[in-house]
Formats: sequence, C-alpha cells, structure tokens
Amino acid sequence: MRTVKVPAYHDKVYKDECMFSYDSPESPGGLYVNLSTLQGFGEAHVAGDHLRTGCGLYLQLRNTRVPLPKAEVEAARAAAQAAGQLLLNAPTYRLDKASALVVMAADPAQRVSIPLPCADLPERVLQSVDGVLRYESVTAAAAVAVFEEPRAVSKYAAGLEQLDTGRKISPNPADWRCDETGVKENLWLNLSSGFIGSGRKNWDGSGGNGSALRHFEATGRKYPLVVKLGTITPHSADVYSYAPDEDDMVTDPLLAQHLAHWGIDIMKMEKTEKTMTELQADLNTGYEFSRITEAGSELVPMTGPGHTGLINLGNSCYMNSVLQLLFSLPEVAARYAAAAPRIFASAPTDPAGDLPAQLAKVGVALVDGRTGHTAAQEQTGAMDVDGAELVPLPDDERVRAVRPLSFKSCAGRGHAEFSSGRQQDAAEYFTHLLELISRAEHAQGERLGLAGAASSAAVSGAAPSAATLPLPAAFRLTLEDRLQCSESGAVSYRNTPSSLLMLQVPLEAATNQEAVAEYRDRQAKRQRLKEQQAQAYIGATPEGDATAAAAAGGAAATGDQVSGPGSGAVVVVAGAEEEAVLPRVPFDACLQRFAGSEVVDDYSSAALGGRRTAATKRTRFASFPPYLLVQINRYFQDTDWTLKKMDVLVEAPDALDLEPLRAAGPQPGEQLQPTDAPEPEAAGVQAAAPAPAQPERPAPDPALVSALVDMGFGPNACARAAVAVANAGAEAAMEWLLGHLEDADINDPLPDPAAAAAPAAVGGGAGSPAPADPEKVAQLSSMGFSETQAAAALQACSGSLERAADWLFNHMDDLDAAVAQVLSASAGAPAAAAPSGGAAAPGAAAGGAAAAVLDGPGRFELMGFISHMGSNLACGHYVAHIKKEGRWVIFNDEKVAASGQPPRDLGYLYLYKRVGA
Repeated sequence: MRTVKVPAYHDKVYKDECMFSYDSPESPGGLYVNLSTLQGFGEAHVAGDHLRTGCGLYLQLRNTRVPLPKAEVEAARAAAQAAGQLLLNAPTYRLDKASALVVMAADPAQRVSIPLPCADLPERVLQSVDGVLRYESVTAAAAVAVFEEPRAVSKYAAGLEQLDTGRKISPNPADWRCDETGVKENLWLNLSSGFIGSGRKNWDGSGGNGSALRHFEATGRKYPLVVKLGTITPHSADVYSYAPDEDDMVTDPLLAQHLAHWGIDIMKMEKTEKTMTELQADLNTGYEFSRITEAGSELVPMTGPGHTGLINLGNSCYMNSVLQLLFSLPEVAARYAAAAPRIFASAPTDPAGDLPAQLAKVGVALVDGRTGHTAAQEQTGAMDVDGAELVPLPDDERVRAVRPLSFKSCAGRGHAEFSSGRQQDAAEYFTHLLELISRAEHAQGERLGLAGAASSAAVSGAAPSAATLPLPAAFRLTLEDRLQCSESGAVSYRNTPSSLLMLQVPLEAATNQEAVAEYRDRQAKRQRLKEQQAQAYIGATPEGDATAAAAAGGAAATGDQVSGPGSGAVVVVAGAEEEAVLPRVPFDACLQRFAGSEVVDDYSSAALGGRRTAATKRTRFASFPPYLLVQINRYFQDTDWTLKKMDVLVEAPDALDLEPLRAAGPQPGEQLQPTDAPEPEAAGVQAAAPAPAQPERPAPDPALVSALVDMGFGPNACARAAVAVANAGAEAAMEWLLGHLEDADINDPLPDPAAAAAPAAVGGGAGSPAPADPEKVAQLSSMGFSETQAAAALQACSGSLERAADWLFNHMDDLDAAVAQVLSASAGAPAAAAPSGGAAAPGAAAGGAAAAVLDGPGRFELMGFISHMGSNLACGHYVAHIKKEGRWVIFNDEKVAASGQPPRDLGYLYLYKRVGA
C-alpha cells in the first residue's frame, strides 16, 4: 500500500499504450497500469515489470469495439443533415470499457482480479484508480503536441480592462451556460465583461453559435480576450483574441489574475473539454486517408513480419521512411529487435525517454510484425440477438501498422524541428538519428552487447564489424581531399569522415537536352495559342456569353474544337496535353561531378608562407563503409532564398562500383606542403597528419551562433563552428557543422584559450597529467574495461567521461596499442613510437579520438531508397522502397505493398550494401 501512487496533475500517466510494445486497452489481454509508476504494460510485459519494480497492484483496462445497429447510425446522420450539419466519420461502433484491479503474481494463474467499481477497496487504491482514469495520458498529450504551434503573448493582456459587475463564475462546470442561448458546450468567458458565450461554428457545422463573437462586436470591439472555460487548468488554458490585429490563439501571462477577478481560482480548475489543439489533432487524424484511392492501387498489400507499416502522425512520413530503411539492415534488427528482451529488462525507470528501449519497441513491431492487435479482432457486419443489422466495424489499421508516437517524442526531445509537427528533411533526420544512436551506444555499450561482442572478436582475432561497433560505423566513409597549390605545386591531403555521400546533379549533362527543349517549346506555343484563341473566341461571341468563353478556355487546354453560336468562329488547338519530358541525367555524371577537379580561390599555401592563392582540389574515397547512403541533391536555392526542387530524373543503378575512385594518398615525387606528411595507413582507423601550429583563436560571433542555433544545432556546437570558420558566415559554418556532427566533442564547451595555449606537459614532473578521477575510472571499468584502459581513455580525453567512453569503443579493434600510445606519450616517449594502428586523429591532443571505419571493397548493390514528392523540403511526402527477399516493397506510411516498378530515377536517399568482404 505504501507504493500505491495517487496521480496529481503533473504526473505522467501511461494508460493508452504499453511502454515496450504497441499493446493497448483494445489488445488481447488489455493494458495493465502499474499503480506505483503509472506506466502501462501489455500482457507480454506486465510480468517482467512486476519482477523489475516489485509492484503488486495493477489497473487492468480492457476496451472492446461493439458494432452499432445500422438503423441507429443512419438516424444519427439524418438528424445531423436535418440540422444543416455535415457529420464526418459518424460513429459506427461503441467502445465498451471494463476495468479491474489485479493483484499480481509471477504465475498468471495465481493472479487475483477484482472487477471495478468496488467500494470495498482501500481508499488510497480507489483514489489511485480514479486518478488514472481521470487524468489525460502522456500518449494522448504527445499526439496533440505535434499540432501545437507557439502562441504569441497578447498585447492586450497587460492593460486589460475588467469591469466591476459583481458577477462571480461558479467553479462547477455543470453551472456554466451561454448567457445568450443557454447552450452548455464550447463556452468562452470574456475576461473583460464576464459574458459567457458560445464559440464560433466550424466549417462542418460543429462548434458553437458564435454568441461570444457577437458580444465582442456589440460592445464596440473593446474587450477582445476570451478564455475557453473547459480548458482551464493550473498550468494553461485556451485564450483567444478577437482583436483584428491578432485574431488568433494567444497567451495571457496574467490569466490567473484575470480569472480571479471573476471568482475563478485557477489552481483548483480541471480540464473538462478538449482544447483547440486537441480538436485540430482530431480533425487531422480523423480522416480515413488510407481509404483514398491512389495511383498504383493495383499493388498487392503486404502485412506481417518485415512488412509492418508506420502510421503518419501528421507530418511524420520523413521519420517513417528513415525507420523502415534503418530496420531493413540485419545489424540493426539484431541489435534492437532480437535483443529487445535484454534491453527492456535493463531499461531505466522511465523507458519513454530511453532511446534503446524505444528503438527496440519499434524494431519488434517492424521486424517481427507485433503490432499489439490481431486480425481475429477485426469484426464484420452481422446480426445481433434481436435480429438488427449491424454496421461493419471499420478496417482496423492497427492490425498491420503501429503509431510510433513514443519514438518520435524520444528522438525529437529538445530539438526545435524534430519535436514539432512540421515536415522535415529525411536526410537531416537520418543524420540526427545516427548521432543520437551513437551517443546511446557509446554510453551503454555493455547493455547493448557491444562491449561483449567487441571483446569476443578481439579474443578470437576477428576484425571489427558493424555488429561489434556502434551503428554509425556501418555508414562511416572517409573522403580524401587533395589540394595542389597553383604556384608552388605543393600538395596537401585532408581526410574527412562522413555518414552520407552527397552528389550534385549537373543538369548540363542531361542526355535528352534536345527532347526537353522541344517539349518546353511546344508547351510555350500551346500556352500562347491557348491565350490567343481563347481571346479571339471571346471577342467573337455575343457579349456576356461567359459560358461559351469558359468552354473555349477548356477546349484550348484539351485540344478540342469549339464553334461559337452563330459566329462561325472555331478554335482548334493542335495537340492535347502530353506527358512531361524531364531532363535525364546519368548517375555516372553525378559521380564525375563529385570526383572532378575544382578550383579553390582562397587557399592558404604553407609552401608560400601562408599566402593566399588558388589551388586545385580533387576528392576521392579513403575508405568505403558496409552501407553507403547516397543523397541526390535535387534542391537549389532560389532567388528568394527558398529551396526549390529540380524536375530531373537520375536513375540510380542496381550495382555501383566506386573502386576506381579510391584514394591513393601521397605519391612518390610529390612535394608536400611543409606542415603535411604522408599519413600512415591504419587498419580500420583513420590516420592523422601532424597538427600545424594553431593561430590565435577568434571569439565566436554571437549573431552567427544565434543564427545556427535557430537551425536546430546545439549552442556549443554552433560556437565551435563559428570559431572553426573564423566567423566567416552562416553558410561556411553550416558546412563545417555537417562535416563534424560525429566529432566526440562537438557539443562540449569550447576550451579555455589560456589552457589551449599552454604547452602539453610531458614527463613525470609537476607538469605531468593529473591522475584520473577514481569514480570515472570505476564507471568505465563497469563497462568491461580494465582500470588501465579506463585511465588512459580519461587521460586522452582530458577527463571527459562521455568522450572517454566514446574513445574506448572507437578503439576496440586496437585498444591495447591505443592505450600504449597514450601511456607512452605521458611518460615522455615520442608519439611516433606508437604503432600506426593507434595513430591519433586530428585534435587528439585536445581529447578527441578517431572514429573507427570499416573499410572494404567499393562495390555495392542497391537495397532501398527514399523518394520525396513535393516542390520543396518544407512540404510534400516521403515514401520508402526497400528490396526484401529479392522483390521491391513500397512503404507508404501505414500502407505496405509489393512494388512492380520502383521509381529509381526519382529517389532522394539511396542505401547501398557493400558486396564482398
């Protein structure tokens, strides 16, 4: 009894969905809510939660859909039509809700179930159950949050006039009614006059009768602020401003004071009606989009393991496509879906914020097809016991798809864009997700089995693989830039890691330029002819014959003939509309553009004493990843600074051989820049060139940092980018950020300039490195590393625990050598004495560490791609096509089907799998 919790308004209640699966109260067995943690669990996970938490009391919620009689449904529609309303999605079933208090036991046969309500239960249990049933669930709140937009503070709030009428509003919602019409729903209190009025009528006939707005007009538009009574809570309420210069939902920072004037204590209020945001969410998600006939409707639907859909949460198709592509990788499926029981058993107190648990939850649904609902739950029309015809239950999309709302909330938490309901760029989200996974896997390697797998591989002598390293290593490629000074001929080399390969589209390389030009010419002629002949026909028709003129315009568009009544005029448009002819650019042309030479105008040549001059730059592949993600950059910046989409076809090949573009490194006879030296080859680890002397570091420009933060990056990362490009501008800083998102210290504060300028201490005197923090050593040792390895990692990373864990996991394939190098350097030995396999990456002296790469042959085969439909990245729709068991499958949110002709020439992101060892 001491552990039973009575939920308060600020508590999180999970009563709609299982923490570890997509089971709900409508699933077989229902949902069990832990009365200590207020978290819900399905039948498959409740026993594990009982063992993990020791809680013995659960509230079992079971909902059942019961079809309504057809006559009742038709009567409701007729009544709505008679009232002049359009009834959308008329209910065809009722939801029978049952609940019980379950005294849990490890053996399901020994559980005790007490049907509710039961007045004989202890008062604390009754209060807990009542609170769980009464308070809004976290899942429902998160579903609404994607439609929330920032609300401005009303400029009328600060000096709001409030009349002294002597009226006090009852705190009991049952006493509220419209002062004009007497209705009791959708009521708004005018904060100035105290008038209670009905809201405005919606486009579909629902809402109210508009008396609140009429009162605003009748009082000379002096009192603009109204609050929706049923939405008032101690934390918020819906406030609207009728003022013409606002006319929108607003924020009233003095709401508590303004309500107190009318006798309402905001701290004692509870929500009794849906907010405007909730109503908007209902409107957006209520339509049966899956029923709309689309092109390709002849495709055969697919369900079950590997073919589970993801329901669109409003504008989440970008996330759905990325998740489908990610979980098509066997390494991801094994790490999160197959290992889900271990991940769930070790989950923290609140699994909703644990990325591994949420990945496992999605993975089990996508890979194993566990949606929490079964086809047996789908019911069809039948006759009830009284012989009345029942309306068939609607097709339950949850049988074949799940709503990844908890994952979206977890992965988007703290990100200005990915936490919103706005459309996003799938490529940016893929990069963002890889960064989150990298952090989680570095910090929790033992929990995810990475430390054990890496240790086993090291013992057996096996090379590191995507199965033993953090997931980003599976996508990490290294690009080598070769720059040659135009005056001295000296050459410098620079290696840059990346998670995707962006290819530009050279429109001038289109193979059908003549056909495109002819098509555009025909289109221009059609347009001119349509306008000229329509005008000629309009002039020949009797005055005012708008119908005939409209017919002429229609005919001009379709190529039909139109005769004017009595005029003898005939419009003939040569040729009907034809299929658009788009430029077709070969994929090889994009690769040639990437690998071609370009001139760098502002190159600082060390061979010329740092003088700026021109240089020739060429890029090659220093390493190839197991999975190559290719982004076809179909977007360009228009004159109004918006990203527009190219109408171009680029057909990606099924097989891709990039070996001819492999980097060769410094060549014999080349003159290297004075600060450069040939980089040693390191198996699986990117080598590094000696770092040149660093000039005095500029301070980050606050305006530039603020602009970058507004784009969704962390403030520390933005400061580092500003410094790295010497405050050269947002474009240069953005380019630097995108190339350094995987740096171990990207989100760390900038080091103290004074400390950075101090020479590194060597030897064992007073300048020796400080001893490692014993507590941090213990934490790293608990991950399976020795104390020596942990101490060396902390020393290499300036004492940063997170970066030390990152350093250890990135050096799993050569850990002993890397540790020896750190210890040797601290003892005063030259760094060059360390084995090449432990070479430090640039910035290692500041605590950074090279990220492991899994180099192999540069030959790949296409396994999936994501396409975007729409004119720019801020709108449109994403769809994924993935090859499974030799055939293509289309994943269009919750709709999954076999695809006969995947549009490989319209893709945006292509995922290739390496062929060969």
